[in-house]
Amino acid sequence: MKNENFFNATFIARKARVLRNGEVPIILRITIAGQRAEININRTVNPALWNSAKGVSKGKTRADAELNRYLETVRTKLFAIHTQMVAEGVLINPDTMKKRFIGADESTKVRMFLEVFRENNEKYRKRMELGDIAEGTVLRWERCVVYLEEFLKLRRKVGDIPLQDVTMPLIDDFELWLRIVKGCGHNCAIRYISTIKKIIRDAVNFKWIDRDPFYGRTYSKKKTQREQLSEAELNAIMSLDLKELPRLEMVRDVFVFCCFTGLAFSDVSALTADKIVTDADGEQWIRKRREKTDELSSIPLLEIPRQILVKYSGHRKLAGTDRLLPVLSNQRCNGYLKEIADLAKITKKLTTHVARHTFACMSLDNHVAIETIAKMLGHTNIKTTQLYARMQDKTISEDMVKMRQKFDCVMMN
Repeated sequence: MKNENFFNATFIARKARVLRNGEVPIILRITIAGQRAEININRTVNPALWNSAKGVSKGKTRADAELNRYLETVRTKLFAIHTQMVAEGVLINPDTMKKRFIGADESTKVRMFLEVFRENNEKYRKRMELGDIAEGTVLRWERCVVYLEEFLKLRRKVGDIPLQDVTMPLIDDFELWLRIVKGCGHNCAIRYISTIKKIIRDAVNFKWIDRDPFYGRTYSKKKTQREQLSEAELNAIMSLDLKELPRLEMVRDVFVFCCFTGLAFSDVSALTADKIVTDADGEQWIRKRREKTDELSSIPLLEIPRQILVKYSGHRKLAGTDRLLPVLSNQRCNGYLKEIADLAKITKKLTTHVARHTFACMSLDNHVAIETIAKMLGHTNIKTTQLYARMQDKTISEDMVKMRQKFDCVMMN
């Protein structure tokens, strides 16, 4: 049989094979010149919601939307296989296309970009469950896939593309799209590009593709001005009467707790009673490994954060958990912090991470050694601490008191 340049791919709901949950399996049928082959794609659908003419679900739920996205990805993959086989000049019939699709011949299997990305994310999820990776890292990788899928649908009108179609112009276009459409800053966009670079590097190592589009290209993050609160601004937030606004009061208290402990958002979210220890002198400490780096933070528990822990002991939002504080999502916390800043008449942009930086700078202002600050923040490299705790004008002025007293009274001739 000669090669054909035309084939038909349709999705069929096997309505005669009703499963226990009432749904029916979906089959991919490949047809070429009267011959056909069928592939079970391991997806099911409610037969009442199946549009047989379009080969999609008519449902409006999130599950239906995800099913339709998957069907589009399958269709795109099949077209990529057909294009590759035409370019190779090999025999094309339903059976040979089916073998390529299911990967019966690994050497010729077409690897799809987002498909490989999601496989990687599943492995990251398992590693997170083992404690090897922080949840924030996994969420960033999963969010990158969501953004890539949205980008490809808008720019390429497809749900996925073969790995070999990932080019530098496409990556540059995606970075620009992230910054314009999604409002990502430069450093945030670079973090997403770095995840793509990791996927491509693995694909080259596994010999799924024979070129690296990132070759010769480097990305660098911009140095950012890290925001922190002054003691006066922190006092303004602490003095707010928010009893009539419990949602803001709860976020404010968690924020203040972080300002006096230096815990990052992911760490305060995971703070449990076993992380509070009492030493031989009766002093309480927070001893907790950082979610991000697994480095141990050792932080004396001051009176203000201790009072906050007492305040939320037995809080209804903590019922059934071993956590010590009721922490909302990072996005909601940042939204509420904006309201809190307005009430306290603070013009700085408040985020959950501002609390960690405030702790570092307040410690430095009060002459705590930078090595001690590094230990409390859980840093392994003192240079990382110096990024958070740059010298403040107040500290420099106080350190110069003795010299000022000695020389200010001396008159020059």
